[in-house]
Amino acid sequence: MLLKPARAKAEKVRAETAVQQSKLDPLEAQLSQAQRDAAHAATFKAQLESLQKAMPDSPALAAFIRNANDISTASGVSWQSVTHGPPTVGLDGTMSITLGIQVKGTFAQVQDYQTRLAALERLVVVDGVQLSTAASTGANAGADATGQSTGPFSGGTEVSAVVSARMFEAPSAAAPATDATGQTTGATTGASSTPAGGTSAPNATNSGGLNNS
Repeated sequence: MLLKPARAKAEKVRAETAVQQSKLDPLEAQLSQAQRDAAHAATFKAQLESLQKAMPDSPALAAFIRNANDISTASGVSWQSVTHGPPTVGLDGTMSITLGIQVKGTFAQVQDYQTRLAALERLVVVDGVQLSTAASTGANAGADATGQSTGPFSGGTEVSAVVSARMFEAPSAAAPATDATGQTTGATTGASSTPAGGTSAPNATNSGGLNNS
């Protein structure tokens, strides 16, 4: 009889302990998940930044022109022109911007330029490339100033390449306003770009560079 109260109290404590443990288990699971998420936060942030650079929430034409100018310098090609159309909304809601890029250089330089274009942080899809030979410039036609061949285009020292491509905006971006002529207006054209469908000429102060002032 003396042990009954003690046993009842012990049973009550065990029952309360089990209840509290059942509440603690999901909290511990949530804590573990939060700790794992925190450990990968830097990775998630880097992935998000990469996606935002690939498909920004605005046309960002000025930034693209600067990057394209950098790779033209790095590959050694000379710019002839670059044109772009206004952003258009696709069936999936993604906004697409058509591009027309013309460069000139040796066959190897043009190939290097295309490789660098595909490696840009901005997502650029190349739909087609048209190659044509430049005029012969002397007895060493088919080779550049260093004696390098222009590849299969042996009729001249340089090749001209016209690249047809597209780049994209994030679907959440608002559709750009257009004026009576159909040209893009407002901030969506970019501070350093030409009007929609316009052509940017090479920069006279930067050999072979695109004018992005």
